Amino acid sequence: MRRVFKLFASVLVLMVSAQGQAPTEYQIKAAFIYNFAKFVDWPSLDTAASDQPIIVGVLGEDPFGQNLEGVINGKTANGRRVAIKRFANLQSLTPCHILFISSSQRNLQQVFSAVAASGVLTIGETDRFADTGGIIQLAMLEGRVRLVVNQAAAERAGLRISAKLLGLARVIRK
Repeated sequence: MRRVFKLFASVLVLMVSAQGQAPTEYQIKAAFIYNFAKFVDWPSLDTAASDQPIIVGVLGEDPFGQNLEGVINGKTANGRRVAIKRFANLQSLTPCHILFISSSQRNLQQVFSAVAASGVLTIGETDRFADTGGIIQLAMLEGRVRLVVNQAAAERAGLRISAKLLGLARVIRK
């Protein structure tokens, strides 16, 4: 668990020192998303070519601005390059490993159904995101980002989440 805290803290320290000020909510959330790539195992990547990147997608209105690029560009996770794709709507969605679902997406069940069989780590910040079938909810509580992980949803997607990451979260099974 200490290693996980150090990884998250190191990304945040780099962001603070680069800016000279405290990171914003979306810089912190971007750092979490990047670090999730290090603590989730995608069985589909085990058989994929080693040059295949881990794709982080953003579906709907993008709340990150350039913060996601600032954290992810040029980085690797588990020996793979991490790349970003943005999707305006569900119809434009192409395969990705991590999918941040914007609060602009009103029909979460439709999104969950569209990615159910493809082993996608779904992440969102809307109320009850994890309760309704999303895998990781980034919840703001008392000015801090808190994690809610739906372990059953991760298992249905065929993903294995590290016990170290689960130790940082409130874990539910729905």
